[in-house]
Amino acid sequence: MKPLLPTLLLNLCFIFSLTAGDFQPELPAIDSTDQIIKHTAFTLSYKEEHEQAEWVAYMLCRERAVSTEERTDKFLEDKLVKTGSAINKDYAKSGYDRGHLAPAADMGWSAQTMRESFYFSNMSPQVPAFNRGIWKKLEEKVRNWAQTYDTIFVVTGPVLVPGLPVIGVNRVSVPEYYYKVLLDFYPKPKCLAILMKNQPGNLPLREYVTTVDKIEKLTGIDFFAWLPDEVEVRIESAKQTDQWKW
Repeated sequence: MKPLLPTLLLNLCFIFSLTAGDFQPELPAIDSTDQIIKHTAFTLSYKEEHEQAEWVAYMLCRERAVSTEERTDKFLEDKLVKTGSAINKDYAKSGYDRGHLAPAADMGWSAQTMRESFYFSNMSPQVPAFNRGIWKKLEEKVRNWAQTYDTIFVVTGPVLVPGLPVIGVNRVSVPEYYYKVLLDFYPKPKCLAILMKNQPGNLPLREYVTTVDKIEKLTGIDFFAWLPDEVEVRIESAKQTDQWKW
């Protein structure tokens, strides 16, 4: 596996955090009121008022980008959500798919991680043609990039705002938009931000690229806040489409 950071980003704070084993580059800034759930392969921030995660973050490396486990398709309540997660009844006959945020195929490197990918805390109501179409195509491209670049850091989630329509007895919000924010360190830091509407789409993936700054404004989430300010400003304010192999 390639080194996580080029020399210019290695500072004492980073080194001490990495040595301590508690540094996760993929995690957005966390507020003291956030309900953070950590599973084997991914971490999420759960929003009870929307009955789903506002973000799911994980590292995806080349070895993990090739699934070795069969899909379980067994959707489960997440017992680590202290307020209770959504349940199967919320989605039944709703017309929406139980759409993965962290894809099952990204979590297929062990039986445990595959199982955990089917927790309802990792689900969001998606239009079937979106979930099985352009969103699936994007997920496949992310795995392709992980194999190309060796290690990338992924944050993905719905854009959760007041007034969204809801489904089920637990009133699961139906997002209008979904995003993915990617970070690759090598040979120099680069980001990619993609924003998609929860509807069928057939444009080339490049057409959905936006800036990290825009997604931060839409969601209120601060991605990769630990980066040095000059690096964060540079890579989060620009569409870095051409920095990635399509």
